[in-house]
Amino acid sequence: MADPILSLVCSTVGRAPALAELLDSLAASPIAERVEFVLVDQSVDGRCIHLLESRPPRGPWSTAVSGRGVSVGRNAGLELATAPIVAFPDDGCRYAPETLPQVLGFLGGRPDLAGVSGRQVTASGAPSMLRWMPDASPVSRRNFFRTTISSTLFVRRAALRRIGPFDETMGAGSPGWIGAGEESDLVLRLLRAGQRLDYRPEILVYQDDDRDMPTDSFVDKMLRYGVGQGHLWRRHRLPVAHLMYLSARKLAGSGMRALRGRTVLARADLAYLRGTVAGWRGIAP
Repeated sequence: MADPILSLVCSTVGRAPALAELLDSLAASPIAERVEFVLVDQSVDGRCIHLLESRPPRGPWSTAVSGRGVSVGRNAGLELATAPIVAFPDDGCRYAPETLPQVLGFLGGRPDLAGVSGRQVTASGAPSMLRWMPDASPVSRRNFFRTTISSTLFVRRAALRRIGPFDETMGAGSPGWIGAGEESDLVLRLLRAGQRLDYRPEILVYQDDDRDMPTDSFVDKMLRYGVGQGHLWRRHRLPVAHLMYLSARKLAGSGMRALRGRTVLARADLAYLRGTVAGWRGIAP
């Protein structure tokens, strides 16, 4: 078997049905034999490892277990990854058959770049998770929150070695309140180290958006996401005026959703704002 040209590092907490969809999408890729799949399962019963063993990918694969936290899992997976380019798919995302070849073709022609980010959309093609920029652009300190998310990042492993691993105090499942922002922290550290990344919206990654069918647990999730955003702004000394502008948009959006009867989303927006203030101040929300 030829050496892998891309490693997918997936950290999961037992979400086997979602993982099955990701594996199905990988199997449909024309380069599946050259893609290494690294699974880090944080569930008690190892159900996702059992799933992978029962339906192994066409390319090389390996498994590991780790303590809780998406950043902990990704760091454990990075220790096993061997390909020159690494990606971090959520267990709920899916690739179109052309996605991975697009990534490799683009980075193959741009050796000056440390990586590339695509755009995340739902199955219907609607924006997912972020208010994505419509046009291609270099990733910067002013647009990273509209051009990058963990599942859309494809980064050269050599660049990651130079800046260090994910911050394990950040991200879903981490201790404390910083429930998001680990991939943005990684991107900002890459940029600070002089590395360059491009955003290419034609590279699509598919994933459902929690905002389409929110539950009460979504409010707590957005509180922790807000803490992550505020923490990022403080840690990386990003412009406070920009954070205030984004917060004002969020506040206006909360009012509009309340008027439309979308009360859970309105509460989630307010929780996000409360978390943002707490994260920027470095206190618990």
